[in-house]
Amino acid sequence: PMVRSALHDFHVVTVAENLVTPWSMAFLPDGDMLITERPGRLRIVRDGTLLPDPVAGVPEVFAEGQGGLLDVLPHPEFASNRLLYLSYSAPNGGESTTVVSRGRFENDRLANVEEIFVAQTQGRGHYGSRLAFQGEYLFITVGERQVPSVGDLETHPAQDLSDHRGTVIRLHDDGRVPDDNPFVGQVGKLPEIWSYGHRNPQGLAIHPGTGDVWITEHGPQGGDELNLLQAGKNYGWPVVGYGVHYRTGLAIHEGTYREGME
Repeated sequence: PMVRSALHDFHVVTVAENLVTPWSMAFLPDGDMLITERPGRLRIVRDGTLLPDPVAGVPEVFAEGQGGLLDVLPHPEFASNRLLYLSYSAPNGGESTTVVSRGRFENDRLANVEEIFVAQTQGRGHYGSRLAFQGEYLFITVGERQVPSVGDLETHPAQDLSDHRGTVIRLHDDGRVPDDNPFVGQVGKLPEIWSYGHRNPQGLAIHPGTGDVWITEHGPQGGDELNLLQAGKNYGWPVVGYGVHYRTGLAIHEGTYREGME
Protein backbone atom coordinates (compact mmCIF):
# COMPACT_ATOMS: atom_id res chain seq x y z
CA PRO A 1 0.00 0.00 0.00
CA MET A 2 1.02 3.60 -0.57
CA VAL A 3 1.59 5.56 2.64
CA ARG A 4 1.43 9.34 2.38
CA SER A 5 3.14 11.67 4.85
CA ALA A 6 4.00 15.34 5.00
CA LEU A 7 7.45 14.92 3.44
CA HIS A 8 7.41 11.60 1.58
CA ASP A 9 5.13 9.04 -0.01
CA PHE A 10 6.34 5.47 0.26
CA HIS A 11 5.32 1.87 -0.29
CA VAL A 12 5.27 -0.76 2.48
CA VAL A 13 6.36 -4.15 1.11
CA THR A 14 6.14 -7.39 3.12
CA VAL A 15 9.41 -9.33 2.78
CA ALA A 16 8.54 -12.31 5.02
CA GLU A 17 5.59 -13.18 7.24
CA ASN A 18 4.49 -15.74 9.81
CA LEU A 19 7.70 -15.29 11.79
CA VAL A 20 7.57 -15.66 15.58
CA THR A 21 9.13 -12.70 17.42
CA PRO A 22 11.83 -11.88 14.85
CA TRP A 23 14.65 -10.20 16.76
CA SER A 24 17.50 -9.58 14.34
CA MET A 25 18.48 -9.91 10.70
CA ALA A 26 21.73 -10.09 8.77
CA PHE A 27 22.57 -10.10 5.09
CA LEU A 28 25.04 -12.53 3.54
CA PRO A 29 27.24 -11.77 0.49
CA ASP A 30 25.10 -14.03 -1.74
CA GLY A 31 21.97 -11.98 -0.98
CA ASP A 32 20.43 -14.35 1.58
CA MET A 33 18.88 -12.72 4.64
CA LEU A 34 19.11 -14.47 8.00
CA ILE A 35 16.48 -13.78 10.67
CA THR A 36 16.52 -14.90 14.30
CA GLU A 37 13.25 -15.89 15.91
CA ARG A 38 13.46 -15.44 19.66
CA PRO A 39 12.05 -18.91 20.51
CA GLY A 40 15.31 -20.32 19.12
CA ARG A 41 15.14 -20.60 15.34
CA LEU A 42 17.39 -19.11 12.67
CA ARG A 43 15.55 -18.61 9.38
CA ILE A 44 16.66 -17.93 5.80
CA VAL A 45 14.99 -15.62 3.28
CA ARG A 46 16.30 -16.56 -0.19
CA ASP A 47 15.25 -14.87 -3.42
CA GLY A 48 12.39 -13.20 -1.58
CA THR A 49 11.05 -16.41 -0.03
CA LEU A 50 11.18 -17.53 3.60
CA LEU A 51 12.50 -21.10 3.53
CA PRO A 52 10.25 -23.46 5.51
CA ASP A 53 12.98 -25.18 7.52
CA PRO A 54 15.03 -23.40 10.21
CA VAL A 55 18.82 -23.69 10.17
CA ALA A 56 20.09 -26.87 11.83
CA GLY A 57 22.85 -26.74 14.46
CA VAL A 58 21.72 -23.62 16.32
CA PRO A 59 22.51 -23.90 20.08
CA GLU A 60 19.67 -24.49 22.52
CA VAL A 61 18.49 -21.24 24.07
CA PHE A 62 16.67 -20.13 27.23
CA ALA A 63 13.49 -18.84 25.60
CA GLU A 64 11.53 -17.17 28.38
CA GLY A 65 10.46 -13.55 28.79
CA GLN A 66 12.95 -11.34 26.96
CA GLY A 67 15.31 -14.28 26.48
CA GLY A 68 15.95 -16.56 23.54
CA LEU A 69 17.87 -16.41 20.28
CA LEU A 70 18.78 -12.76 19.79
CA ASP A 71 21.42 -11.31 17.44
CA VAL A 72 23.02 -12.83 14.33
CA LEU A 73 26.15 -11.42 12.68
CA PRO A 74 28.42 -12.68 9.88
CA HIS A 75 32.19 -12.33 10.31
CA PRO A 76 33.65 -9.48 8.20
CA GLU A 77 35.48 -12.16 6.17
CA PHE A 78 32.39 -14.38 5.95
CA ALA A 79 32.78 -14.92 2.21
CA SER A 80 36.01 -16.86 2.85
CA ASN A 81 35.63 -18.25 6.41
CA ARG A 82 31.82 -18.78 6.61
CA LEU A 83 31.84 -17.82 10.32
CA LEU A 84 28.51 -16.76 11.79
CA TYR A 85 27.99 -15.32 15.29
CA LEU A 86 24.89 -15.74 17.45
CA SER A 87 23.99 -14.15 20.77
CA TYR A 88 21.35 -15.69 22.99
CA SER A 89 20.27 -16.29 26.55
CA ALA A 90 21.29 -19.61 28.08
CA PRO A 91 20.64 -21.25 31.45
CA ASN A 92 23.10 -20.23 34.17
CA GLY A 93 22.95 -21.37 37.80
CA GLY A 94 19.19 -21.64 37.94
CA GLU A 95 18.76 -18.35 36.07
CA SER A 96 20.14 -17.27 32.69
CA THR A 97 22.89 -15.23 31.08
CA THR A 98 24.05 -13.78 27.75
CA VAL A 99 26.15 -16.12 25.59
CA VAL A 100 27.85 -15.63 22.21
CA SER A 101 28.74 -18.58 20.00
CA ARG A 102 30.14 -18.89 16.51
CA GLY A 103 30.02 -21.64 13.93
CA ARG A 104 30.57 -22.34 10.23
CA PHE A 105 27.47 -21.73 8.13
CA GLU A 106 27.52 -24.08 5.16
CA ASN A 107 24.78 -25.89 3.24
CA ASP A 108 22.14 -24.04 5.28
CA ARG A 109 23.31 -25.50 8.58
CA LEU A 110 25.61 -24.42 11.41
CA ALA A 111 28.57 -26.67 12.27
CA ASN A 112 31.54 -26.60 14.65
CA VAL A 113 29.66 -24.32 17.03
CA GLU A 114 31.75 -23.02 19.96
CA GLU A 115 30.96 -20.65 22.82
CA ILE A 116 33.34 -17.69 22.70
CA PHE A 117 31.78 -15.57 25.48
CA VAL A 118 29.64 -16.39 28.51
CA ALA A 119 28.67 -13.33 30.55
CA GLN A 120 29.18 -13.52 34.30
CA THR A 121 25.65 -12.37 35.14
CA GLN A 122 22.38 -13.54 36.58
CA GLY A 123 18.96 -11.97 36.37
CA ARG A 124 15.65 -12.18 34.59
CA GLY A 125 15.75 -9.86 31.55
CA HIS A 126 17.80 -7.11 29.89
CA TYR A 127 20.27 -9.38 28.09
CA GLY A 128 21.73 -6.68 25.83
CA SER A 129 23.09 -9.10 23.20
CA ARG A 130 23.75 -6.80 20.26
CA LEU A 131 26.88 -7.65 18.23
CA ALA A 132 29.09 -5.60 15.88
CA PHE A 133 32.55 -5.84 14.37
CA GLN A 134 35.03 -2.96 14.40
CA GLY A 135 37.71 -4.37 12.12
CA GLU A 136 39.07 -7.44 13.91
CA TYR A 137 37.32 -6.65 17.21
CA LEU A 138 33.91 -7.99 18.22
CA PHE A 139 31.77 -5.75 20.46
CA ILE A 140 29.02 -7.33 22.59
CA THR A 141 26.45 -5.51 24.71
CA VAL A 142 25.31 -6.94 28.06
CA GLY A 143 22.35 -5.52 29.97
CA GLU A 144 22.21 -4.88 33.70
CA ARG A 145 19.75 -7.81 34.05
CA GLN A 146 16.98 -5.74 35.69
CA VAL A 147 18.68 -5.49 39.06
CA PRO A 148 16.55 -2.94 41.00
CA SER A 149 18.02 0.56 41.21
CA VAL A 150 17.37 1.18 44.88
CA GLY A 151 19.51 1.74 47.96
CA ASP A 152 23.20 2.55 47.47
CA LEU A 153 23.35 3.21 43.73
CA GLU A 154 27.15 3.10 43.66
CA THR A 155 27.14 -0.58 44.63
CA HIS A 156 24.73 -1.53 41.82
CA PRO A 157 26.17 -4.32 39.60
CA ALA A 158 26.33 -1.96 36.60
CA GLN A 159 28.95 -0.02 38.61
CA ASP A 160 30.83 -3.20 39.58
CA LEU A 161 33.65 -4.25 37.25
CA SER A 162 33.84 -7.73 38.80
CA ASP A 163 30.86 -8.94 36.76
CA HIS A 164 29.54 -8.24 33.26
CA ARG A 165 26.18 -6.66 34.09
CA GLY A 166 25.64 -3.32 32.36
CA THR A 167 28.76 -3.46 30.19
CA VAL A 168 29.98 -3.42 26.63
CA ILE A 169 32.52 -6.17 25.87
CA ARG A 170 35.40 -6.09 23.36
CA LEU A 171 37.02 -9.32 22.16
CA HIS A 172 39.03 -10.71 19.30
CA ASP A 173 36.92 -12.64 16.78
CA ASP A 174 37.75 -15.96 18.51
CA GLY A 175 36.88 -14.74 22.02
CA ARG A 176 40.39 -13.85 23.20
CA VAL A 177 40.74 -10.65 25.22
CA PRO A 178 42.70 -7.87 23.46
CA ASP A 179 45.83 -6.83 25.37
CA ASP A 180 44.84 -3.15 25.17
CA ASN A 181 41.39 -3.49 26.73
CA PRO A 182 41.14 -0.87 29.49
CA PHE A 183 40.93 -3.17 32.54
CA VAL A 184 43.38 -5.91 31.53
CA GLY A 185 45.60 -6.90 34.46
CA GLN A 186 43.66 -4.93 37.08
CA VAL A 187 42.67 -6.89 40.18
CA GLY A 188 38.94 -7.44 40.60
CA LYS A 189 38.06 -6.11 37.13
CA LEU A 190 36.99 -8.36 34.27
CA PRO A 191 39.32 -7.91 31.29
CA GLU A 192 36.61 -8.31 28.64
CA ILE A 193 34.94 -5.02 29.67
CA TRP A 194 35.30 -2.01 27.35
CA SER A 195 32.83 0.35 29.07
CA TYR A 196 30.35 0.09 31.94
CA GLY A 197 27.53 1.82 33.79
CA HIS A 198 25.02 0.87 31.08
CA ARG A 199 21.40 -0.20 31.53
CA ASN A 200 20.26 -2.33 28.58
CA PRO A 201 22.11 -1.46 25.36
CA GLN A 202 20.36 -3.11 22.41
CA GLY A 203 21.42 -0.79 19.61
CA LEU A 204 25.05 -0.97 18.44
CA ALA A 205 26.64 0.57 15.36
CA ILE A 206 30.20 1.18 14.19
CA HIS A 207 30.84 4.33 12.16
CA PRO A 208 32.22 3.07 8.82
CA GLY A 209 34.66 5.96 8.45
CA THR A 210 35.92 6.70 11.96
CA GLY A 211 35.38 3.34 13.67
CA ASP A 212 33.50 5.11 16.48
CA VAL A 213 31.27 2.81 18.53
CA TRP A 214 27.73 4.08 19.17
CA ILE A 215 25.07 2.43 21.34
CA THR A 216 21.47 3.11 22.25
CA GLU A 217 20.29 2.05 25.69
CA HIS A 218 16.79 1.28 26.91
CA GLY A 219 16.33 3.56 29.89
CA PRO A 220 13.50 3.69 32.39
CA GLN A 221 10.68 6.18 31.78
CA GLY A 222 12.24 9.21 30.06
CA GLY A 223 15.75 7.81 30.30
CA ASP A 224 16.72 6.30 26.93
CA GLU A 225 20.29 7.15 25.92
CA LEU A 226 22.46 7.44 22.84
CA ASN A 227 26.13 7.05 23.78
CA LEU A 228 29.46 7.32 22.00
CA LEU A 229 31.66 4.73 23.69
CA GLN A 230 35.18 5.37 24.89
CA ALA A 231 37.45 2.78 26.47
CA GLY A 232 37.13 2.42 30.23
CA LYS A 233 34.47 5.09 30.65
CA ASN A 234 31.57 4.87 33.12
CA TYR A 235 28.19 5.76 31.59
CA GLY A 236 26.51 6.34 34.92
CA TRP A 237 23.68 3.83 35.40
CA PRO A 238 22.01 4.05 37.85
CA VAL A 239 23.82 6.92 39.60
CA VAL A 240 23.13 9.58 36.96
CA GLY A 241 20.54 9.76 34.21
CA TYR A 242 17.31 11.38 33.07
CA GLY A 243 14.78 8.62 33.75
CA VAL A 244 12.30 8.12 36.57
CA HIS A 245 10.55 5.11 38.08
CA TYR A 246 7.68 3.77 36.01
CA ARG A 247 4.16 4.58 37.24
CA THR A 248 5.26 6.63 40.28
CA GLY A 249 7.48 9.10 38.40
CA LEU A 250 9.78 9.25 41.43
CA ALA A 251 13.47 9.98 41.01
CA ILE A 252 15.95 7.15 40.44
CA HIS A 253 19.21 9.04 40.13
CA GLU A 254 21.14 11.48 42.29
CA GLY A 255 21.14 13.86 39.32
CA THR A 256 22.03 14.08 35.65
CA TYR A 257 25.75 14.71 35.96
CA ARG A 258 28.67 13.59 38.06
CA GLU A 259 32.40 14.05 37.53
CA GLY A 260 33.88 10.83 36.14
CA MET A 261 30.64 9.68 34.53
CA GLU A 262 29.61 10.22 30.91
